[in-house]
Amino acid sequence: MLTDYIVHCPHVGCSWHGPLFPRGNRDNFKPATPSCHEVVFECPRCHGEWHAEVIGDDVHPLPLEPLPTS
Repeated sequence: MLTDYIVHCPHVGCSWHGPLFPRGNRDNFKPATPSCHEVVFECPRCHGEWHAEVIGDDVHPLPLEPLPTS
């Protein structure tokens, strides 16, 4: 079933939260049981992306990858 999730952007300095559809192939979410277990979100405010794990009807954010240092 195609659904959005209530999420909070985990990026420093961004406090956006609200309903958001996972980025990517929406066909994966049409069945009652989604065929994927990890999803990617893109924040509509800061445009940062993060990964989350689908657990039941909810998602749990995965740790952000550290920024590369030069």
